[in-house]
Amino acid sequence: MKTTIYWAVQHSSLALHEFRFRATCWWLSQQVEFLEWQMRLETLMPAAQSDSMPSPVERGGRYAVQSL
Repeated sequence: MKTTIYWAVQHSSLALHEFRFRATCWWLSQQVEFLEWQMRLETLMPAAQSDSMPSPVERGGRYAVQSL
């Protein structure tokens, strides 16, 4: 009886470990697939270049912060 319980516990633990390992492998493969898709998309449709410098806000403009 003790042997049967020990065997069942060991095998359920191994099965759980294998399930987690397979789930992690699947998740990583999905991440790689998404990154490959994103890289292909970027090569086909390069992003429009934007100004890296923000434009100055005029005093009293629509989004200007009012001084106290």
